[in-house]
Amino acid sequence: MAAKDGDRLRIVGETADLWFHCLIMLAQFGLRPEDVLAELRRREGISGIDEKAARSNKQRDKAERK
Repeated sequence: MAAKDGDRLRIVGETADLWFHCLIMLAQFGLRPEDVLAELRRREGISGIDEKAARSNKQRDKAERK
């Protein structure tokens, strides 16, 4: 809603809340923000459609091997 309303301060506040919860989740699983940054670097230059198709292909291949 903050983005829809264009309220910059609320956008920052909502983003801070989201990042906080993401950092807690990463820590709970022994992961670090650097792990997420590495994944973003891996995806750089790949369209969202291509990235999603690659995930779907991997899941299908995995299911076929069972």
